[in-house]
Amino acid sequence: MSSVRLVPGLVAGVCCAFAIACGASRPQTTAAPTMAPAADGGAPAGMAPRDEIRQLDQEIEAALTGMGVRPTPPAACAATASCEQAAPVAMGVKPAQEDPTCKAGTSDTCKDACTLSDSICKNADRICVLAQQLGGTDAYANETCARGNTSCTAARERCCGCM
Repeated sequence: MSSVRLVPGLVAGVCCAFAIACGASRPQTTAAPTMAPAADGGAPAGMAPRDEIRQLDQEIEAALTGMGVRPTPPAACAATASCEQAAPVAMGVKPAQEDPTCKAGTSDTCKDACTLSDSICKNADRICVLAQQLGGTDAYANETCARGNTSCTAARERCCGCM
């Protein structure tokens, strides 16, 4: 079994452990089941790009909730496609362990926060790649890319500021 297939399960497990450890007071929701990516690293077999974007966005929201970070709300114009079309750009954030500016603590809580942060940023980058593959003109994909990048930034701040 490849490590790529283990990552979604690991992230879900870490998310649950983090939520339990923090004693979250609100009921926990479960993220949508994660499908294994195709051998080429693209979408799971038979999954359309917009469906993969939706699934990745749901995983980001679940991870943010598990971290106690409020998910980034969608822009009001996304539903009506009235947003100005900004070209989707992946942030390409390095994992926390490889970022010399990230000074996260060594506690299990901080390690969990950084693992979730890395997952959120990876999902955000994938969403932006998919938005680019859709031609950069899909309002939903572009907005979800921008929201993913905002979520990545918030999660990285939680990770790198953890003591």
